Amino acid sequence: MGLELRHLRVFAALGKELHFGRAADALHLAQPALSKIVQQLEAEIGTPLLLRTTRRVELTEAGKAFLDETSTIEAQIEQAVASARNAARGIRGELRIAYTDFAINGRLPHFLRDFAAAHPQIRLNLIFMPTTSQHMALLQQTIDVGFMIGEFRHKTTSCITFDEDEYVALLPASHPLCRETSLTLEQLADENFVLGTGENWAAFRTRLFAECRSRGFFPNIVLEASNSEGIFGLVVAGVGVTIYSSCVGNLPRQGVEVRPLRNVSSKLPVTAVWGRNHKSQVLDRFINLLRRSALNETKQNTANG
Repeated sequence: MGLELRHLRVFAALGKELHFGRAADALHLAQPALSKIVQQLEAEIGTPLLLRTTRRVELTEAGKAFLDETSTIEAQIEQAVASARNAARGIRGELRIAYTDFAINGRLPHFLRDFAAAHPQIRLNLIFMPTTSQHMALLQQTIDVGFMIGEFRHKTTSCITFDEDEYVALLPASHPLCRETSLTLEQLADENFVLGTGENWAAFRTRLFAECRSRGFFPNIVLEASNSEGIFGLVVAGVGVTIYSSCVGNLPRQGVEVRPLRNVSSKLPVTAVWGRNHKSQVLDRFINLLRRSALNETKQNTANG
């Protein structure tokens, strides 16, 4: 025959009531049907689980042990049902989120904190990934959403501008240009530069080089680093200057001076990108909050501007 969920539920009700009539009423069963299910259960297990008299019902030692174990199983089944329903409603699950240095150093951590607080049963799997790598990962569906530099227009993707930062210059604290409160990009034309590697910083370098070429020079790159910490360290050491995002204001940076670039009007956009044809309720909740967050940011910037 094999044990079925109905056997466990009947026995749990009997173990609670210790009365066939009350247990049958609680389960909305006829008493003969309940008695038959108990007989099937005892036959399957091979030992009596109940002591029946005309006045009372008692659990045998085997019955007590079985009730203890089945109570745990029933709770697990209820949890499994609740988990499935929550997943279908988009309040339980996992999101694979890729990010760049500029994204994680901007307002993304605050957004993720708010989302996690509102959806504690959704696990956020955060993955550092350069912009160009995110493009491929989205097409291969190995990530659910990416926070990258610039837009990624493809027939299978959708995107929204999540954040926008200014270009700023980072100088060693002892650099003569630190006397200036702001700089032009041309003032850095003869400087040695330290930049992120072409592998990890390709999207940013493309934008920066276009800005420099429009002003008649190309950066003299003397050293490269794979991440922001390495770039900052090289600047502190006096190896060279660099251009970075204004999100650097959120980071501790002893020995590095930040100066705005007054003649660079273009922005550094951080864009959220996801698959257009996804069927994830979890991702839908994330995107809905993204849209509201972007709208609020736009309103705030308009009010401040």
